Amino acid sequence: MTDLYPSPPHLTIAVWAGSGDELAFGRACDTAVEFGCAPSGAVEVGPRGEPFAMLQDLEDRSTEHLNGADFDSMVHGGHPVSRPLKAGFRRKGTGTVIVEHLLGTATEPHPVAISLSAGALGWPKELSTAKDRKAADRLAAWATDVLRDLTARTEALYGSIAVEETLPTPTALRTGTPLSTQPFLSTNLPPAVLRAFHTAFPQSHPTPWPHGTFFPTWKPFANPSTVNRSALTTASTTLGHALQRRTHEL
Repeated sequence: MTDLYPSPPHLTIAVWAGSGDELAFGRACDTAVEFGCAPSGAVEVGPRGEPFAMLQDLEDRSTEHLNGADFDSMVHGGHPVSRPLKAGFRRKGTGTVIVEHLLGTATEPHPVAISLSAGALGWPKELSTAKDRKAADRLAAWATDVLRDLTARTEALYGSIAVEETLPTPTALRTGTPLSTQPFLSTNLPPAVLRAFHTAFPQSHPTPWPHGTFFPTWKPFANPSTVNRSALTTASTTLGHALQRRTHEL
């Protein structure tokens, strides 16, 4: 695949930061580099200041190939006319890794993600060999470390690790789209939100981080645990409304 399109299925390590998606995008690029991803130079750009929901909404998108300081400046919002939409990286053993804006709305920050091929994490258990399972274990550990760094670095209010699944915006959460079954919730959220997610994952063993809580629920991230799907939708809606109130209070 090209430098901006990892091989499917896709593993997505995604966050939503109320501070804005442009700042989060640059910091996600910093996380990618911190965890062994080398810039490929490929950047998809669009016009600065033009709102969009899907990238396809922007007619003036283009892909540029930049070197060194020019790539770094572009992904950190240093260009006066263009803004980065996707940035390409490569990681040994993984191949193409991208930082990207996920599906959003034209009126709120987009979720930002580090995305790559899910590899053995995306294969059915019955088709996996012992070698595949070891590879899946390594990728799961790497993805967890990336999520921990990314959520702290961007001061994300929520996030997730998922395969072939996007991260809903606050608007989508309020209208009934649930988070994935491996979410992160910030300590800056109201206690009622955390209680709602604990209800949704009654048999899980959440991982406390200084800045929030990660709920791993499926192998190889954790031993499989039961997810109350109805409670997860309720918890996600609760999160969406809490974010709406937070925005109005700012």
